[in-house]
Amino acid sequence: MEDKLTNVLIAIILVIIIGLAGMYAYKVTGNTSYMQDTATNQIQDTISDEYIENNTEVNEGNVNSIVVDEVVENNQSQTVIIPSSENNTQATISGQSTEAASTYEYNNRYYYSQLDNYSKIIYDAIANNIENLKSGRYVISINGDFTPVLSQSDGQSKLKDYYDDAINAINLDIPNLFYIDFSKMYLNIETTSTIFNTEYRLYIDAGGNSTYFSSGFTSQSQIESAISSIETIKNSICKQASGDDYNKVRRTHDWLIEEISYDSSSYNKGNIYGVFIEKKVVCEGYARAYKYLLDNLGITNILVTGTATNSNGTTEEHMWNYVKINGEWYAVDPTWDDPIVYGGGTVSSGTKHRYFLIGSKDLYETHVEGKTISSSGKIFVLPTLSRENY
Repeated sequence: MEDKLTNVLIAIILVIIIGLAGMYAYKVTGNTSYMQDTATNQIQDTISDEYIENNTEVNEGNVNSIVVDEVVENNQSQTVIIPSSENNTQATISGQSTEAASTYEYNNRYYYSQLDNYSKIIYDAIANNIENLKSGRYVISINGDFTPVLSQSDGQSKLKDYYDDAINAINLDIPNLFYIDFSKMYLNIETTSTIFNTEYRLYIDAGGNSTYFSSGFTSQSQIESAISSIETIKNSICKQASGDDYNKVRRTHDWLIEEISYDSSSYNKGNIYGVFIEKKVVCEGYARAYKYLLDNLGITNILVTGTATNSNGTTEEHMWNYVKINGEWYAVDPTWDDPIVYGGGTVSSGTKHRYFLIGSKDLYETHVEGKTISSSGKIFVLPTLSRENY
């Protein structure tokens, strides 16, 4: 009897041992790949020919798009790579710290405030690592429970949408990330499954790219030097833009009109480096620089994407600004206020302020808001403009 009981106990112990071993030995294996396309969020800049001699137009500019590439699996875990460009491979994580170096402070997070909670987690992870991004290789850990999303049959597709929304919101809320090419950033999902549960680890890295820097930027020291130069110029401009909010809004607008040239030849045509250092940009550069200056002056404002139709009837994608002053929202389009005059000459002050603090009655004659900024189709609510001009 004792022998039988002993054998039963031994059998039970063996089952427990085998079960525990199986719990740690069982991993997701196999080979699966997914390729999903997203809508390209491209801004082709346009400038009105109203004040351009010979009716010559200039068109150019873009913002980055996001594309889902593939799923890579190995014998230990499954890693889903959700990138924003094609033909990249999984990067190796080598014990990099995922603690936020600092929290980036800026004027407002208009688009962030309208994100779903999962998108906010991704957005915060990036925004809280602004300093670390200057290395171009820093691995950002996404701290949050995405199990309710990824456990669904279409969870990876939904996560891609949350990522897409977060990146596009950052692109519009934070104008001074001129050195980051979001199309070189990958969202990775590391999946570890056992007989009891499935755990997910999310992180962002450069994928198969050497860095996620924009073209022309190669090192942290170069970026820090560029930031220092930009901030010096910004501080000088903001110092001159003293007085009430109207004076701040006008002085910064006028600096852009007087100092910047419309030019689509540079890598930096759509960012603030192109404005403050090269002084040659397209509409995206004008609008981002204007937001950057107003943010630093404490003026509530947002970037707006959409389309604009010039006097020739040509409609192009465009970017401009909405500014809140004295409790009302108005539109400012610094690009269309900076006319190109061939052969030299000058234009009147009224010409340079035709699209300065205008209301919906005048703006909507030429401009149409684009409320969908992500491939997910998420609609962002824009402020209601004053009907009349300021």
